[in-house]
Amino acid sequence: MENVLEKPFMIDGIKSWIHCIEMKGAPILGKNIPSRCHFHDYIELLYAVDTCGYVWRNDKKTNFNTGDLVVVNSNTPHELTFETFSRYICIKFSPQILYADETSLFEFKYMIPFLSDNSVQWTFRNDELKNVDIESLLFEIIDEWKTKNPAYELIIRANLLKLFSGIIRYWHENNIISNEIKITDTLKKALLYIDENFDTVTENDVAKYCHMSYNYFSSVLKNATGKSFTEYITFLRISKAERLLLSTDKSITDIAIETGFSTSSYFISKFKSHKGVTPKKFRKNIGMSENSLNS
Repeated sequence: MENVLEKPFMIDGIKSWIHCIEMKGAPILGKNIPSRCHFHDYIELLYAVDTCGYVWRNDKKTNFNTGDLVVVNSNTPHELTFETFSRYICIKFSPQILYADETSLFEFKYMIPFLSDNSVQWTFRNDELKNVDIESLLFEIIDEWKTKNPAYELIIRANLLKLFSGIIRYWHENNIISNEIKITDTLKKALLYIDENFDTVTENDVAKYCHMSYNYFSSVLKNATGKSFTEYITFLRISKAERLLLSTDKSITDIAIETGFSTSSYFISKFKSHKGVTPKKFRKNIGMSENSLNS
């Protein structure tokens, strides 16, 4: 089975933080196994509104029937097939909206199971998550995404947090996972050190600071965040650059230097690969969007 990278959803040339759609699926005669699966760096929620089918995830099949919720972690190959004509909701969103940033440890620790392909459970049957009204939360997200009324982003994030809080509490109540997902003191120390020195720090610096071997630290960081050190640092630098682009009038060169990129051209290249647009266009397009909301 072929795994294909799906392109991000773009708005005004910028990668969107979320994409919400109500979908219909139809059975394909004589085809019970998909020829290929897709993957992306979004977390994806699939909710069966009126559905009889299957979710294929990492080449493994599970039932997907009315009332079921499926959580597909970032970069996990997956696909749907159907036994009947079906309706379902698909919501894809950037993992980072579930927590302020990786150093907000009080939030980040709960999101670890959803950031890599190590989740203890990814399919929730219609009789399991009784502590949250999944359908109401998801349909409100769809409605807010369509209307884009003021503060719609906050309502969407609040609903997603309520849903994931329900999952975590369900795990605890059923002894599927402990009440508090642990981040070791050493990892906390490493993450805080990286955040304070992200513009110049190296992987070897952090390993020495935490009294770990280089290879062991690499493994610990990858298991906790789902990212290599280079990916993690680049994410922090791009996130900082976004904030500077939108909150200051600093030049692209100054922002590149301040966020630890060796040259402005390298910064522009990395920013575009992550956001689908150059820093200059990002600043212009977001500014235009904000002006249209305020007019």
